[in-house]
Amino acid sequence: MSCSIHIIGSRICGGAERFYARLVNSLAEQSQVLAVNALNSPVSDLLDEAVEQRHPPMRNNYDLPGMLAIRKISSAAAPAIVQTYMGRATRLTHLPRGKGLVHVARLGGYYNLKAYRHAHHLIGNTKGICDYLIREGRPAESVHYISNFVEPIPAPSADERTALRESLGIPADAFVITCAARFHPNKGLPDLLEAFSNVWKKHPQSRLILVGDGPLANEIRKKIQTLEIESAVILPGWCDPQPYYHLADILTCPSRHEPLGNTILEAWACGKPLVATATFGATELITPDQNGIITPVQDPDALTDAFEKLIQDKALCEALANDGARTVKNRFSKRVITGQYLSLYEQLLNNAR
Repeated sequence: MSCSIHIIGSRICGGAERFYARLVNSLAEQSQVLAVNALNSPVSDLLDEAVEQRHPPMRNNYDLPGMLAIRKISSAAAPAIVQTYMGRATRLTHLPRGKGLVHVARLGGYYNLKAYRHAHHLIGNTKGICDYLIREGRPAESVHYISNFVEPIPAPSADERTALRESLGIPADAFVITCAARFHPNKGLPDLLEAFSNVWKKHPQSRLILVGDGPLANEIRKKIQTLEIESAVILPGWCDPQPYYHLADILTCPSRHEPLGNTILEAWACGKPLVATATFGATELITPDQNGIITPVQDPDALTDAFEKLIQDKALCEALANDGARTVKNRFSKRVITGQYLSLYEQLLNNAR
């Protein structure tokens, strides 16, 4: 049985890292897999115990010992697919052609391709990214579209939800909006805070749960103070967002730039209605007013209107949530996406022989 090796060099645990773990765990159920990640990276804890792991040095983008270690690990496993995630792992992976190794770099954004040109094949997780790669000069036959997947996110028990809600001081009759995002300019969090402020003025029992952290943390806190909504905004920090998803009446992805938007898939996977802005990812994934509501980018008033619409229309909330769940099952399920990866691996290895 041929092997696939999955290499990631980051030391945080955001959406890309969570997907890495989901995919590796899923592939390991059907094939031989080796996970390569940085020592003490939190992604290691997300992998199943049965998944073999290696931790070569990946201190920076040009770590020569790390590069040599990755080549040695890969050569020992040939024939193998070697799949890298994001820039650092891809820069450190330089594999010769014709040695039973196929280097596949997975891209989840519109990145500068300088770090990716040496990869034998590229996977884009949206059709828009794949079109971009081809426009930038990659041969179409070396570019492959496979999206992300999410597994169903079951709700905690009623007692667990009640306990969490009470620990956060959320009133029983509060309407809750939840967003999970890195505190980064791309994520549109100032727009969300302005929209929520508008909602809160009309519905003072409403609450916003903002799960995450990042470089804009201080700016976000100052914005909350300026809007005088400190009592209504909950900041759990950088943690597993799933328990907070299930406290929500609405999940939102208010980004100004979002190539895909894992939180869109996660909203559908836990059966929640979704409001997202018209980023590249959202417009590719969402059928407006069918499995989500789309508003213009960087338009707090439009976000406000979308939230108000759902607050007033429980039937619409239910319809959006149900169609979102069907979308995940039919297009973005573990079974569908893992099958696409395994089929591509088989094709690439057969062509390399």
